[in-house]
Amino acid sequence: MNRTDMAHIFSLLASETRIRLLEILKDKALACHTPESCNLSERCCNVTELAKELGIAMSTASYNIKELRRCGLVHTQRQGQQIFCSINEKAIEHIIDFFESLAR
Repeated sequence: MNRTDMAHIFSLLASETRIRLLEILKDKALACHTPESCNLSERCCNVTELAKELGIAMSTASYNIKELRRCGLVHTQRQGQQIFCSINEKAIEHIIDFFESLAR
């Protein structure tokens, strides 16, 4: 991940809503290792659930998930009319590696 990518990610994380979305996905242990093969009903949150838990409009939740997906922090997968979300653990690992490199 280059500096431009990291700057983009950090700018997107300057939103309390996006941070809360990531926390919900993490706290519920909903991250899928491979979204294509995960059991969506057990391992991921759909956008409706996320919006309801955060107390925000569906459109707000959808927009913020879209932004997190664009920078690679979240995977999404459509199943019928529902969109399921999960944390992209590899992207999170890159961020952790970045900060660890600063601490050395």
